[in-house]
Amino acid sequence: MKKQIFTAASAVVLGSTLFAGAASAASVQVQSGDTLWGLSQKYGTTVTQIKQENQLTSDIIYIGQTLSINGTSSTTQSTTSTTYKVVSGDSLWKIANAYNMTVNELKSLNSLTSDVIYVGQVLKVKGTTSTSPNTTSPTGSSGSDSTTYKVVSGDSLSKIAKSYNMTVEELKSLNGLTSDMIYVGQVLKVKGTTSTSPNTTTQTGGQTSSRLDTTKLVSDAKALIGTPYVWGGTTTAGFDCSGFIWYILNKQTDVTRTNTAGYWSSMTSVSSPAVGDFVFFTTYQPGPSHMGVYIGNNKFIHAGSKGVTTSDLTTSYWKERYLGAKRF
Repeated sequence: MKKQIFTAASAVVLGSTLFAGAASAASVQVQSGDTLWGLSQKYGTTVTQIKQENQLTSDIIYIGQTLSINGTSSTTQSTTSTTYKVVSGDSLWKIANAYNMTVNELKSLNSLTSDVIYVGQVLKVKGTTSTSPNTTSPTGSSGSDSTTYKVVSGDSLSKIAKSYNMTVEELKSLNGLTSDMIYVGQVLKVKGTTSTSPNTTTQTGGQTSSRLDTTKLVSDAKALIGTPYVWGGTTTAGFDCSGFIWYILNKQTDVTRTNTAGYWSSMTSVSSPAVGDFVFFTTYQPGPSHMGVYIGNNKFIHAGSKGVTTSDLTTSYWKERYLGAKRF
């Protein structure tokens, strides 16, 4: 999906939402597959410059986020529509945020029983809104003067830390986190004394051990072999590579939908993959753009153009594109 650049001289209709930007800024709305590195290459800048310009404390960005490129972003979003048509990269959190609603209100209005939505789906929304995507604070179980925060869909450590005037490292230390991965419903400390969290991974042989039951993870992955490939797919009707990972992870935990670059940024690097680790590749664009589950003997399961299948890391195609392994 093409990224949209907004200036005072232009406006682009996305679904039923109209975005317009200020003349002093060039703004980019993050799409599926985007990374800070990729954006810096595309727009002739550096990762450091983008992070400084947008006050980012980590390399994690999320779908729907508006970033300022070489300027001060003042992009706003407004709409008078009562329905919204889902486009690639959307999530319930992103749509609810744009219309000043909660995810629960949006789900209730549309009689949804899960967080899964699909491209082309028409959702009921309400009211006339005017929001600034870059100034929206996380809305969890408690306000900014509270000592805990409950993670909601669309959150990241960077976003939460910024809301509470903390650094990502302070937030991770306070909660005993060893990676940037968080999940919906997780309760994080935002003030207080650092202590070990139940989420902390253990050290084994110099590497962190997975919080997952890797035997179950591999079993769940193998059970989906033969499922067709569908761009943006997150169900057994069809998966893309990150949707496949999201599906099997949620068999054991509760994580938000993200892309391959998001998983790359939030997982812990390992020197060599063990069964149940995740292997990453660069394919259709620079940086991490494809991933799968390592099952041993140089084999991994992934959702590729031929659907969910098993491939070999040692073949010339995958060997040339291999970026590394990470652990949840």
